Amino acid sequence: MKLNHFTDFSMRVLMYLNQKNDTPQSSLDDLANTFKISRNHLIKVVQFLSANQLILTKRGKNGGIVISEKAREILLGDLIHLLEQDDTPIVNCDSKPCIFKSHDCKLKSLFNTAYQGFIESLNQYTLSDLEFKTWRTMFQD
Repeated sequence: MKLNHFTDFSMRVLMYLNQKNDTPQSSLDDLANTFKISRNHLIKVVQFLSANQLILTKRGKNGGIVISEKAREILLGDLIHLLEQDDTPIVNCDSKPCIFKSHDCKLKSLFNTAYQGFIESLNQYTLSDLEFKTWRTMFQD
């Protein structure tokens, strides 16, 4: 299974904010510089995370981006499923007429079972399970 860039960037932001204890607030510029990711990409990520209450944003002088309790508690499988924003099946027998559809093809079923297993295995963890022991040294120049 391959996750999209949006999910990758979202996970980086959430992991970073989850472990950022000394100054819990971050700015878009801080995140873009830290991860070497386009600020424009991060705007979309932050808007989505905020709309889904995974981060809290505040404008102004004392503003910034902080992680929410919801993000700290959500199971990783549920988080990945939300971030992928795609409820379509992995194999869509209806996107183009499939000659195997009427012959009891099991491919779609197997892929859906595998996807559910992927999500269920990730649901054994939360963001706190992804914390780094070397956090302080990771971002030193």
